[in-house]
Amino acid sequence: MTETLKHRNRNPNAEKYQHYKKVFFKILTILQDARIQFIEGGHTVMLGDHHASLTGQIEVFDPSFYYDIVCHGSIGAAEAYFQHKWSSPCLTKVIQALARNQDQLDALEKKTRWLTKFNHEYLKFIRVNTEKKAKQNIMAHYDLGNDFYRLFLDPNMQYSCARFNHPNQDLAGAQTKKIEAIAAALDIQPGDRVLEIGSGWGGLAIHLVKAYDCHVTTTTISDAQYDYIAQQLFEQNLQGKVRLLKQDYRQLQEQYDKIVSIEMIEAVGHKYLHHFFQKCDQCLKPNGTMVLQAITMLDHRYDSYRKNIDFIQKYIFPGGCLPSLGIILEHIAQFTDMTLHHVQEIGQHYAMTLQHWRESCDQQKQTMQQLGFDDTFQRLWHYYLSYCEGAFLEKAILSYQLTFHKPKQKGLTSQWLGTETTPVAATEAAALSTS
Repeated sequence: MTETLKHRNRNPNAEKYQHYKKVFFKILTILQDARIQFIEGGHTVMLGDHHASLTGQIEVFDPSFYYDIVCHGSIGAAEAYFQHKWSSPCLTKVIQALARNQDQLDALEKKTRWLTKFNHEYLKFIRVNTEKKAKQNIMAHYDLGNDFYRLFLDPNMQYSCARFNHPNQDLAGAQTKKIEAIAAALDIQPGDRVLEIGSGWGGLAIHLVKAYDCHVTTTTISDAQYDYIAQQLFEQNLQGKVRLLKQDYRQLQEQYDKIVSIEMIEAVGHKYLHHFFQKCDQCLKPNGTMVLQAITMLDHRYDSYRKNIDFIQKYIFPGGCLPSLGIILEHIAQFTDMTLHHVQEIGQHYAMTLQHWRESCDQQKQTMQQLGFDDTFQRLWHYYLSYCEGAFLEKAILSYQLTFHKPKQKGLTSQWLGTETTPVAATEAAALSTS
């Protein structure tokens, strides 16, 4: 630890939180391959690896920030940010530095978890994804209003990972490439009946019926998304090609040639994963293909993650739970007749997608105010987008596009992962990463 200025902050409030500051700084002194510069009351302190190229910067305005982060971990840090207790010129770099040293921070959270355990367990209990609660949880995020999401999404309102040909590609083009990659993985043929679980704002369904002459049934439980898609289908005269349902996935009954679900599984919840995959298997015809795009937690952190509440689960996606790749493959093997055909990790594309969204949000602050979203809400969203961007950059979370195939006859299985690979075990699939 290096203190570059001679004088300590004599603010009596600062003295009150000195113990928590010392605890936090002690942890950060052992940061590896990253460093964080703290600025507080005219004092500058650099913590971590002084030779690291990655440097985050934190300016502390209220010393109770140290209490928040020591006693309440990552949620405390987020809440302190909303409350203007600290800020950063590049929040993504701070998140990267911390994500790069996740084990040390996990150790801190384990020591203080008892302080918030009851509250977190209660939140998990009241947000469990029954059919009724799932709709309430979805409304908490997606029904913020279509005008809000228009501020930062591409013109087709794609709220999922884009696929970039190069770093300077525009977001709209990258989102179109994402849809084309999904269509190629599904191998859609004219006349195919396609089921989409989780409609978003309808961009995928509309593109598929226009480009591939197929029929799409798409289902959502978001009122705002349903109304938006219905209007788009009417304006584009596509009601005969796209069937729009406002229905929980558990209520689906018909069978389809192809199934696609893009970043909806994160809203299912660990308790209901087996229901989700059983329903997918039930709805997929023999010889059918399913494409699943999912944000995932690392396998070795999954158990700890699912038993606790993080910032995103508390403030952004109530009831949400990122599955791990291993958990997905276990459920596919145990509850379906499908086999894994291809897997691709696209998390670095997600970091770029989030950067586009974050920058657009930052440019629309005045418009957000006019829509009724105050400064606290805007700081929450800035933190959320930066948090995810930094996590993807450091591969603390991943994004997979998975293609599954259902054999013509029950009991027939495929030993091959993709067309260009040798047989691999499910655990080895996690090591495959192609962006």
